[in-house]
Amino acid sequence: MDERLRPIERIRNKKDFSEIYKKGRRLKGRYFVLVFVPNGLNYSRLGVVVSKKVGPARDRNRVKRRFRELFRRNKSLLPGNFDLVLIARPEIVQLDWQKMKEEYEVLIRRLGS
Repeated sequence: MDERLRPIERIRNKKDFSEIYKKGRRLKGRYFVLVFVPNGLNYSRLGVVVSKKVGPARDRNRVKRRFRELFRRNKSLLPGNFDLVLIARPEIVQLDWQKMKEEYEVLIRRLGS
């Protein structure tokens, strides 16, 4: 599977985010929330939301980079093609890479059931 994060695999516009929030289901983890909806495309897409409650720009950008990396490296775990929105909770700043990866994988496995 391709481990790149192509521009078409990113959700950027407000209309797409609003539609996913309205139609999507939520899986809540301790450090972030996963909102998802099947998209009917040949690929999955990712949107990332990290509010100012998480911390200064340095921390928010680091969280966003990690979310994109998790998605990029673990596309094969997805049971189909989905639009995913990851919403960070403030506690995520103290989280190390391994714990973040474990929580992401747990939520993705729950997505299939």
